[in-house]
Amino acid sequence: MAEEQKIKADSTVALRYAVSLADGTVIEEAEDAPETITLGRGEFINELEQKLYGMKAGDTDDIIIPAQENLFGAYDESRVQLVEHSVFDQDELPQQGNVIEFTLPNGTTIPGIIREVTEENVQVDFNHPLCGRDVMFAVEIVSVENILEKND
Repeated sequence: MAEEQKIKADSTVALRYAVSLADGTVIEEAEDAPETITLGRGEFINELEQKLYGMKAGDTDDIIIPAQENLFGAYDESRVQLVEHSVFDQDELPQQGNVIEFTLPNGTTIPGIIREVTEENVQVDFNHPLCGRDVMFAVEIVSVENILEKND
């Protein structure tokens, strides 16, 4: 019987994961089908990849990334902006606490958290929604594939 493959730097890994805050608030839950990533290619958060090393198929873990590691950047007050109501879809008025995706002039998108809605404008926080917060990744390793030989 072959030894089970453990995750290493260039492993291709199928996994399921859920992201939550330290208080248990779920941010993102994995789809039923596992996500497949190859480590070391920037497909997944580097800090999380590092914590997967040594795991094998069937392993589960709750991996906590502390806020002080600045995984999502340091909080920057200058990224809190006042936005006119006309920017928003009039069918769906912004509500405090909602996260809305904004399209920048260059076509890229950025999430913004609605902090306050007044008659005059909407206060939007463009800091990453998870910056400055402890984050937990609940992971389940479905399969691990390692390249045994590399051709030069």
